[in-house]
Amino acid sequence: MHDDMRRAGFEEGRAAGHAEGLEAGRAEGYTEGRARAEAEAARLAGLADSLDEALRELDGEIAEQLMALAIEMARRMVKLTLAEHPEAILETVRSALLQLPQGHAHIQLHPDDLALVREHLGEQLAHAGHRLQEDARLERGECRIDGQGAQVDATLETRWRRVLESIGHERARWHVAEEAEAGDATGPVADTAPPAPEPPA
Repeated sequence: MHDDMRRAGFEEGRAAGHAEGLEAGRAEGYTEGRARAEAEAARLAGLADSLDEALRELDGEIAEQLMALAIEMARRMVKLTLAEHPEAILETVRSALLQLPQGHAHIQLHPDDLALVREHLGEQLAHAGHRLQEDARLERGECRIDGQGAQVDATLETRWRRVLESIGHERARWHVAEEAEAGDATGPVADTAPPAPEPPA
């Protein structure tokens, strides 16, 4: 009986120790597993945030490239339109004169545009007291008008800059370096526009 009781106690103690050790092992494994899972979740969350930021930057770069392309296409279309329809200078002169408070203005034009304006608007302008003068520094499609105490700068560069300022892209200028060397441009240049030449006294 004594041996039976000793064996029974031993078995009971061993079973209790085994259960306690198993529970402790489970608890330790759970804690370790949870810590690893939390660390992995944090790592994945960081990767997701980095991916979101990279996508936002990529979207911004693509948007800027599309805007630059649209600006360059618009610039080329303006130059093409002026080359194919030089009579557009007539409306430019009319619109510029409307910005002056009164008549007797001094209108400066490219020599070729001067002949066109004189042919179509010469009599009307003379009747209003306006004077025409050629300025070879101006491009076709441009004009400058000096009134009494007021000046209207209707050069392409100035008009282009106003349009770009209205859409927040004032740094894309009308002239690009390549045009002076190769006669054409490969893309808009982000820079401040050079100052316009002063009209003759």
